[in-house]
Amino acid sequence: MQLANSMDGDEDQKMKLEAGQENFNSLIMDLQITDTPEAAVFPHVHQRIYIDEFESPPNEYCKHDLFPEWHLPVKTALILSLLTFIYTFLRDVIHPLVTAQENVFYKIPVLVINKVLPVVSITLLALVYLPGILAAGFQLHYGTKYRRFPQWLDRWMLSRKQFGLLGFFFASMHACYSLCYPMRRSYRYKLLNWAYQQVKQKKENAWVEHDVWRMEIYVSLGILGLAILAILAVTSIPSVSQSLTWREFHYIQSKMGYLALLLCTIHALVFAWNKWIDMGQFLWYTPPTFMIAVLLPIVVLTCKSIFLFPCLKKRLQKIRAGWDANTVSSKELTTSRF
Repeated sequence: MQLANSMDGDEDQKMKLEAGQENFNSLIMDLQITDTPEAAVFPHVHQRIYIDEFESPPNEYCKHDLFPEWHLPVKTALILSLLTFIYTFLRDVIHPLVTAQENVFYKIPVLVINKVLPVVSITLLALVYLPGILAAGFQLHYGTKYRRFPQWLDRWMLSRKQFGLLGFFFASMHACYSLCYPMRRSYRYKLLNWAYQQVKQKKENAWVEHDVWRMEIYVSLGILGLAILAILAVTSIPSVSQSLTWREFHYIQSKMGYLALLLCTIHALVFAWNKWIDMGQFLWYTPPTFMIAVLLPIVVLTCKSIFLFPCLKKRLQKIRAGWDANTVSSKELTTSRF
């Protein structure tokens, strides 16, 4: 009898344990599904990550910043766009209104915006390669690659991909806006006015040789530059970059990147043509936007050309291969003492 009672007691205890385990499992499932405050009582329970697009995630998952790597490039692009727009607006819209009482506010949606886009695009593209120039200068100055860069330069170098993609975006917008020029109603009216003036002046041929060459070269360089930027943008996609070796990726992003910057700079210079010496371009004693746009790219390309000199290039290659000027000098000093 005692044996039977003990067996019955063991069975009852097992049933109670199984029921308790089932209740505990159901409680865990409820906590995972409903995300109630009682979930804090079970810190050892792995909480389910909310991935359903129709469910609101917990507050702890909302505290992370959106696109943290894009903060600096986007802020820079917005500031450049705003400053360039104000500058162009004052020159192209306010100046005719003040000096000649001419209302040209119709230029804002297309003409003014299309002057802002290339300036921002080529500036962002120059900002992609400027930190590399500064980093090379730091390495040459300190004679080692093991010294940490300043925090601002380190953050800048980590954002070069985003700067390049934004530059490609603004360049694509510039191309689209430029293609829309003949579709504008104001352009059609001006075309009729030009034709009437030509008839009035009894001109049979309005061909201007140097202007034709300027536009042909200008458009061709713009297309080539945009095509190379498109290649750079495609190779920035993770799935594409992972399929390339480091040497291939470095060649595309570095060599072709500088080629794109060079083509875009020449594109802007050819657009200017002989306007550099035209004093009529300096409204209110301010230079036109294309002069401001090419300053930073010219500085970057000049510095890159200087670093290609054999004396600097070989020293920089040695440093990046692991050579440390400080270690060598300390060894020489120790040897000289002995």
